[in-house]
Amino acid sequence: MSIAIVYNEPEPVVLGRHWLTRSQAADSPPVLEDRAEVGVVAQVEEIRATLVELGMQPKLCGVRRGVDLAEFLVRERPDAIFNCCESVGGSAALEMSVAALFDLFGIAYTGSTALTLGIALDKSLAKALFQAAGVLTPAGVAIRTVDELERTATPAFPLIVKPLAEDASIGIETASVVVDRTALTERVRFVCSAFPQGALVEEFIDGRELNVSLLANSAGVLEPLPASEVLFDGLDAEMPAIVSYHAKWTVDSEEYLGTPVRCPAALTEPLADRVYGAALAAAAAVNVRDYGRVDLRVRSSDEAVFVLEVNPNPDLSADAGFMRAARASGRTYARTIEQILSCALNRARSRGIAADV
Repeated sequence: MSIAIVYNEPEPVVLGRHWLTRSQAADSPPVLEDRAEVGVVAQVEEIRATLVELGMQPKLCGVRRGVDLAEFLVRERPDAIFNCCESVGGSAALEMSVAALFDLFGIAYTGSTALTLGIALDKSLAKALFQAAGVLTPAGVAIRTVDELERTATPAFPLIVKPLAEDASIGIETASVVVDRTALTERVRFVCSAFPQGALVEEFIDGRELNVSLLANSAGVLEPLPASEVLFDGLDAEMPAIVSYHAKWTVDSEEYLGTPVRCPAALTEPLADRVYGAALAAAAAVNVRDYGRVDLRVRSSDEAVFVLEVNPNPDLSADAGFMRAARASGRTYARTIEQILSCALNRARSRGIAADV
């Protein structure tokens, strides 16, 4: 059985996203670099090396244009794909199109379907599905222009303003948390200018930040791995307790250094039951498949558990949060990668493809 790893080739990002770092080679002009995009290269190499150790010879396909991926699929006809593609041409909105192309070719692949990827990326749509499923989530409204903000009722302050359809904490920084109308208007204006999809204006939940990674068992049923908690004790008292872009990606920043992660999180049994229950219910609401991660907040005042968002295909780098949780469950990196791939291989076998791996 032939295996391919499909991933997004890192792309220069749009100027004006001022939280991104500037890198410059001696003989080339400066280029803005999105570390969330660049990180996929290291992730793919770790997965490739692991599959080789497991006796496979995966073929790699870096995607910059849809036509390149189509030509690869026609030429190579892999039986199954390890899907690491989070964008096309730097656009996260096209992530779902890659999975849709796999479906059109009838090729089994790891992770969630195109529909789930598209729903999860649209924070407002995912929030509506959480609410319909009875999953507690912060109150929020989608805003696409400052003029629309002026005629829209928003939740009570404090609020957090996020790009409506981005992942990897892109667009989230200290100024994202606002406590008055002036700051709200300024932040919405910035986000709507930098991100054409608009902004999500959401109730800011003061409390603990947790995430729960989910991994399918041999029957394809998602099970929670030990929860992780982002600790904010190292941040300056004036900084909001959030996981900003810098906290996630800029390793020498105050936000990154001041937000260590503890896994497993210290949870009482009743709280753990509610956290894991909320994570599984949120994943079911958007139909996560094979593996995923759910970000949550536990309100300080009453320990109410709020689902922030679901990430259907989270980072699988060895040092990323998903693998931290997998190790806390007693799994090795290789065992976890094999377990994820086995989900796609089982679907390939169910389609009548002979198994020889």
